[in-house]
Amino acid sequence: MTQSCFCAVDRVIKEIQNYLNESHSGAKNSGNMNVASNWFNSLTKNLQSYRRYIPAALTLCTGAGLSLIAAAVVWNWENQRMAAEFHQQADRLNATLQQSINKNLDFLYSIQAFYSASAEVSRQDLREFVQPALSRNAAVFSVNWVLRVPAADKAAYEQTIRAEGFRAFQIYERDADKKPVPVKARSEYFPVTYREALEADTKSLGFDLASNPERKAALEKSVNTGKIAASGKIKLIKNDRPGVQLFLPVPGRASSPDNSANSRENLRGVISGVFQITNMVNFYLESLNLDHINFYLYDNSATEKERFLMRYDSQTKQFIDNPQLEHPELTNLRQPICENKSACTRTFNVADRQWMLLVLPGKGYDSLSAHEGSLAIGAIGLLMSGSLTAYLLMSLGRTAKVEHQVRDRTIQLKERTAELETALTNLQSAQLKLIQTEKMSSLGQLVAGVAHEINNPVCFISGNLSHTGEYTQNLLELVKIYQQQYPNPTPEVQGKLQEIDLEFISEDLPKLLKSMNVGAERIRQIVLSLRNFSRLDEAEMKSVDLHEGLDSTLMILDGRLKASGDFPGIKIIKEYGKLPLVECWAGQLNQVFMNILSNAIDVLYDGEKNKHLIAKSSSESPCLPTIVIRTELLSYNCACVRIADNGAGMTEKVKQRLFEPFFTTKPVGKGTGLGLSISYQIVEKHQGSLRCVSAPGEGTEFWIEVPVRQQPEQSVANISSAVRVS
Repeated sequence: MTQSCFCAVDRVIKEIQNYLNESHSGAKNSGNMNVASNWFNSLTKNLQSYRRYIPAALTLCTGAGLSLIAAAVVWNWENQRMAAEFHQQADRLNATLQQSINKNLDFLYSIQAFYSASAEVSRQDLREFVQPALSRNAAVFSVNWVLRVPAADKAAYEQTIRAEGFRAFQIYERDADKKPVPVKARSEYFPVTYREALEADTKSLGFDLASNPERKAALEKSVNTGKIAASGKIKLIKNDRPGVQLFLPVPGRASSPDNSANSRENLRGVISGVFQITNMVNFYLESLNLDHINFYLYDNSATEKERFLMRYDSQTKQFIDNPQLEHPELTNLRQPICENKSACTRTFNVADRQWMLLVLPGKGYDSLSAHEGSLAIGAIGLLMSGSLTAYLLMSLGRTAKVEHQVRDRTIQLKERTAELETALTNLQSAQLKLIQTEKMSSLGQLVAGVAHEINNPVCFISGNLSHTGEYTQNLLELVKIYQQQYPNPTPEVQGKLQEIDLEFISEDLPKLLKSMNVGAERIRQIVLSLRNFSRLDEAEMKSVDLHEGLDSTLMILDGRLKASGDFPGIKIIKEYGKLPLVECWAGQLNQVFMNILSNAIDVLYDGEKNKHLIAKSSSESPCLPTIVIRTELLSYNCACVRIADNGAGMTEKVKQRLFEPFFTTKPVGKGTGLGLSISYQIVEKHQGSLRCVSAPGEGTEFWIEVPVRQQPEQSVANISSAVRVS
């Protein structure tokens, strides 16, 4: 994976580099392109320098990504779980409130049943019946027994109540300032006759409920329908807190079949229950866990202005019934807990009215503590990713350190190898010089011996042959004169003449002497060629004729050029140009000619053997082996000698190693691999060049280029070197 990432990064970098290079080549004068190219080159170097950290970066990104994905999945699951739990809490809250309302209604229904079962219920009877329930249920603010009093019976009614000990009793109502005032004249009144509460309060006795618009509508509806009815939000007289009042009519024993006017006439009384809303809710919510859950109560049957009943603040754990502090936190309608306002609302009935419960998540409901699982998974994943990345970075750091050490060691080894190669090259060069020196020394001794041992006898023979020819000619002339003076010799002389065949001797003896003279001259030329080839008598650089050196070399190799057996011999073609005298060490250049010509002869000899074997099995006749020697003046100071053969040629691989020391293509024992290497060094010492032009099947040609006149400073250095070598 890491290697594939490296390859991908390198491939992208190369493609962008190619694109920028092409764009740059098409717009060389564009400064912006130059800036972009320079910027990208810098970026490429930085990327390549940090590419070793790609595995750690990929590990960190992958680990962090997977950790965040896992944390997000768990976070979403936790949100769904919280949403489900929230709606379950809302349903339980709604059910609890409905249960609370139903219990309060059941309490009123029990009082109705008590009145229905009793012929007469006194104030004391009512107190004894409701006090136990009041002590257990704090939601009930008060229980009232309300009678319908027609206007005609108002005075008698008030007198009756005063007789029970309430001397100041009268039916009253409250003015705009909430102060009690005598009731206005009406056709009927609904005064509070009995009132029971945990705290005794007789001030409410005689209050005409029909005089209060907030209560009258529910009272009229209850009386007219004969069913329980609830008022809207009212303010309790005692503490000015919001409450609700329920009215449950108690019909007379002989009830009328209709529920209209006759039912009002048959009405025994109305049971009125007053409930403080906050106490009614709080009493039944103590068993619920409302942490971080806020809810609002609204009366859907009321006007918009009077809809708000109360709210619960989970942060302060208080019930707030002040309309000015309603402020529903609609911004807390969080997804997916409350997709909209209706998703978090519940409705339930309070007698004949419909109340609405709006439940909202409070502050901290979906806090970080609610997402401990997802945060833990994310933290653990990031910690593991960070630990693994740190481990990889440490490993990469150690690897980089090892690579640095290996690189330093490699540099040291390369330097040491270079030193050893230089030492080896110097040693091989010294060996070549030593071999050349020994070779030239041996050749010099050989030539000196040959010149000494052969030259003197040859000179003696050559010098005497002229006299011998003269003497022989004189003797033959004398014999001829004798034959002319004595035409008839004695029998003994006649027999001797026939025995020696004087006529044949006279004809053959001059030819024999001439042949001997040619042989002596040939020996003298060979000795001279040996001296010209070695040039042992020339320790300094001199101007010489290169053609003489070529001819001397060919004369020495003449025996290998001739035909023998199946070998047809080698044809030498000389194409000498006009060359001036060249300043050089003639003996060393002759050695170069000897090495190249010897190699050419070996190649042609081996190639001719193979051609001869092929020619035996085919009708084709092989071409004659040929060596062409060309000389020319390439420039005013550059002489060139080209030696070409029509052999098999050589491959490019062989050409690349042609001048390496000890490299040879000859069989073991037939070549040392030093000839061309020495030749290359000799030509370089002459400030020239030696190169080879060859291809398989096209023969080989060597170009020897040397300056006609050496540079002064180089000449002095080479002279000193030549003196040391020789």
